[in-house]
Amino acid sequence: MALLEVQELSKNFGGLAANYQINLQVYEGEIVGLIGPNGAGKTTLFNCIAGFYPPSQGIVRFKGKDITGLPPNKICRFGIARTFQLVRVFKDMTVLDNVRAGAFFRSNRGIQAKNKALGVLDFCGLSSKKNMLAGGLTIADKKRLQFANALATEPSFLLLDEAMAGLNQTEVAEAIDLVKRVQQAGITILLVEHVMEVVMPISNRVVVLNYGKKIAEDVPEKVINNEEVIKAYLGDKYHASHRAH
Repeated sequence: MALLEVQELSKNFGGLAANYQINLQVYEGEIVGLIGPNGAGKTTLFNCIAGFYPPSQGIVRFKGKDITGLPPNKICRFGIARTFQLVRVFKDMTVLDNVRAGAFFRSNRGIQAKNKALGVLDFCGLSSKKNMLAGGLTIADKKRLQFANALATEPSFLLLDEAMAGLNQTEVAEAIDLVKRVQQAGITILLVEHVMEVVMPISNRVVVLNYGKKIAEDVPEKVINNEEVIKAYLGDKYHASHRAH
């Protein structure tokens, strides 16, 4: 049985179908990449899964339970956490207090939440910055902090929305390492990403959206050779350079 199952999901905004009859399954332990051009409906799908938008139709199941349209806090309680494309941190709080806020989701005891937060910061490589104000962090560290905040809620499933956008090559490599370690820790990942050099090597499968519809789903090697995907998103330039390698 799939850990996450999306069945015939559609989301309309007025007359616009941002998602149209999307079917998607993610199995325990996988990293699944979700790609497509801007406006394809990737973040809308995340928002429907995580409870930020109620779907117009269709069903979302997690661990066999129907979670369609539940509010974000209840969906998080089931074990789904997410990061945001536009980084959200509490700028005027310390790095430690940002993550402790996430840890309080599972524990109402201060010392327990603090210890959990310290462990997550260590895992994410932010221990040395725990007393800094979050607003003073670099964009890479803010993304890492957002990652840590999500992990502090003890998820079994993580939705990562463009975790690598705006990072340099070194920061991207560090972020990839963190994603792999999260997977090794037993957390399943659905990843929206525009950096193909990131999404292709680490994804078990890749799902492609275009104009709100799923146009392809396969292992990365087959997706990059899919004519419809090349036309809609990758372009001949990426395809040719990849084939050359």
